[in-house]
Amino acid sequence: MINSFRLALIGLLLLLAPAQAQPAAPPDAAFLTPDQVTTVLRARGYSDISGVEREGDSFRIPEATRYGEKVQNLRIDALTGQPREQPMLTEAQASGLLRDRGYTDVTELGREGDLIRLRATRDGTPTELRVDARTGAVRQ
Repeated sequence: MINSFRLALIGLLLLLAPAQAQPAAPPDAAFLTPDQVTTVLRARGYSDISGVEREGDSFRIPEATRYGEKVQNLRIDALTGQPREQPMLTEAQASGLLRDRGYTDVTELGREGDLIRLRATRDGTPTELRVDARTGAVRQ
């Protein structure tokens, strides 16, 4: 009887004991992978991305193309995928961005601060657009 009582008590203690601590995740577990960085950059208009390498808390990309223009030595935050220093879009890059989004007959009209003014046609309808040179956001 005492042995069964001991076994029951040991079983109860095992059930109530805190779960075994999980081993700590390596410190870089939250960092993006090179494939994830490439995906994020493609979504931001980059192509021909080569040599993605992690250096500490950043990724370095020696060369890529952004909306048709070569860009060198990109630094990307390894946690967020955000560029450390991203140059503003040029007028030519803004035109390429619109072409990538289905616009035709893209004409540059000039700049107003950080906004690039363009005229373009989509689905046969001409329209005047503004592209934010910092973010690439398109506004009508």
